[in-house]
Amino acid sequence: MRKTLDLDVCALVNARIEALLINTAFDKTNPSIQNVLFEQYKRLVDSSQKNEERRRDSNNIFLAINSIFVTVLTQSIHRGTLKLENILVLSLLLFGGAIICWDWLNLINSYKCSNYINYSVLNFLERSLPAHIFSLRVDIMNELDGESEKGSVILKKETLIPKLFFCIYLIIFIFLLGSLSKH
Repeated sequence: MRKTLDLDVCALVNARIEALLINTAFDKTNPSIQNVLFEQYKRLVDSSQKNEERRRDSNNIFLAINSIFVTVLTQSIHRGTLKLENILVLSLLLFGGAIICWDWLNLINSYKCSNYINYSVLNFLERSLPAHIFSLRVDIMNELDGESEKGSVILKKETLIPKLFFCIYLIIFIFLLGSLSKH
């Protein structure tokens, strides 16, 4: 599965949901079937909330790890005793930090895909419910943000942090290369 959501992927997801979500062998107007649909809707809401919590927790873990790496790197450089073996160790930390940032961005995109699918299914299920809570909320948020893609403002801000850490690692690496050329 591609990690990014473009219009083709969104259209494919929505088409699959439209075609396959509701089992046509059941009568949607039957009250017991409506109760089952509502229970499934509630479970998906709960699952989506847990997914958001996992995303937040993952972001906090990545933020903590990168903060520790940057602190160790900057403190090591600040001490001014940059010997060749120290530079090699610091370079390994920089490489590790860059890989962690890459993984962080991939995880954010994975959560974005998962959330898009969850909320698309919720929006579809809302058609059978009296209130359209999620779809209305998203529509209003998009109007206020001036964005056409769901959650794009949040995602752009969320992906900015690992990109900033990556830039910090790049700046430190350039500084280390400069220090290495002095030796």
